[in-house]
Amino acid sequence: MNRLARLNAARVSKYNCLMNNYRLEIEIRPAKVEELDKLQAAFSPGNLAIWQQKRYEVQAKGEGVYLIAWHNDVPVGHFLLSWSGPHDEHVTRYVDIRRSAFMEAGLTKDEYRRKGVATTIIKEAEKLAREHGCKTIGLEVGSADNPAAKRLYKKLGYKDWMRGAFVISWEYVDKDGIRSTPTETVIYMYKPLGQITPDI
Repeated sequence: MNRLARLNAARVSKYNCLMNNYRLEIEIRPAKVEELDKLQAAFSPGNLAIWQQKRYEVQAKGEGVYLIAWHNDVPVGHFLLSWSGPHDEHVTRYVDIRRSAFMEAGLTKDEYRRKGVATTIIKEAEKLAREHGCKTIGLEVGSADNPAAKRLYKKLGYKDWMRGAFVISWEYVDKDGIRSTPTETVIYMYKPLGQITPDI
C-alpha cells in the first residue's frame, strides 16, 4: 500500500456537532480521487478552475492533506492543510514557514454554518500538523469582511500576527470559460501547536 493509500485508509475521524438542537455526526477524512467531481459540484459548481483537483494534487504529492467534512455521504465543508505555508511574500518576509503548517480554502456549506463543522476540520488539521512535526499552524482571513471567521479563530486560540493586512488573489473561470482574478485583503493568524484547541 503506497503512502497516499495508507493516508486515505487511516485518517477517518468522526465528530458530533450540534445542529438544530440535535447531535450531528460529521466525518472528517482526506479527499479521494474518485470523489473530486462530487466535491467540485458541491463546493465550486460555477468555477471551472478545477480547484478541487489542484488541492488534491497537494495531498498526492505528500505536501499536505485536503480534508473534507461529510454528513451522511454529503460533503459539507473543507480545508486544505499544507505542511508549509503560506507562500505569500508578505508573510514569508517575517515568518519561517518551514515548520509552520497552513490552512487555506476553508468553506462550510451555508446550511451547515455555525454548527461546529469548521471547528471539527480545524481540530483534525491541528492534530495532523502536530503528528507531522509542525510547530505552528496559520491561516489567512478577510481583514474586514469576515468578522465571524475571525471570532471563531480567536476562540480556537489563533492570534493576529500584528503585521498588517495584505492582498491575496486566485483564479476564477466561469461557465463560459472567462477568466478573472478575484482579490481579498486578509490578515495572517497563527497558533503554536503545543496549545490544545478548546471545545466551544
